[in-house]
Amino acid sequence: MRILVTFAIKSEFSPWSSGHPFVPYEFENWETRREFDLFKANIGPDEVTVLLTGMGGENAVKAMSSIPLEIHDLCISSGLAGSLDARLTPGDVVVARSAESLDESSEAASDADLLDLAVRSGAKAVNVSLTSGKIVATAGEKEELSRKGSIVEMETTHVLRAAAERHVPCVAVRAVSDAADEDMPVDFARILDSHGHLKMGGLFKEVALSPYRIPLLLQFGRQSRAAAKSLADFLDRYISMISANWTKVARPRIEEVSRT
Repeated sequence: MRILVTFAIKSEFSPWSSGHPFVPYEFENWETRREFDLFKANIGPDEVTVLLTGMGGENAVKAMSSIPLEIHDLCISSGLAGSLDARLTPGDVVVARSAESLDESSEAASDADLLDLAVRSGAKAVNVSLTSGKIVATAGEKEELSRKGSIVEMETTHVLRAAAERHVPCVAVRAVSDAADEDMPVDFARILDSHGHLKMGGLFKEVALSPYRIPLLLQFGRQSRAAAKSLADFLDRYISMISANWTKVARPRIEEVSRT
């Protein structure tokens, strides 16, 4: 079975990649030069492809269109997310029944069977993953959004929609990196590029303006690494569960709605 797993940036993928023999992947007879990193590894009987989409909806759309999605049996949209629900704490792994863009222009549903297998593998089910066009940085912003969803991220709706358009079953899985009542320690839009690479000038400026944030930044880094490790452990269980229980032959119906 061929499984596609997406992450936004390499730091989300690193704990999982360290436990498996992932190597850079080029599809046969795929002539278009890729802008996005792609890896593959055999995990048990399955061939797993990992696509690093970069952060944000525009990157996610481009990344998903850069590969032949239809050769995969299913897709797992994964990565880290901020909590909008006080019951979800850093390190929790959640599976969302649906994802919706923050501007309410589109939404897409997770495949019901993949969602059930995720819950059986230890994920907490939530109703909505909100896909924002920017980093949601403050507890106040999270509280405002809490009526609309349980977690917030920047890519999931776009990944699920792309998979739905190619009739590939897909599911939204995320690990919580920051609590609902927690502010971001710095403006990450200033210190990271769209592929998660650190912009040193931006970091020095942020720290110089607010040196008291250094301990908060270190704490957030620890939380994010722990969340990525929780996600890696979950993915090992989940892929094993899928491999043992996935019986669909024909492409299932994936609910996907576009609103204007």
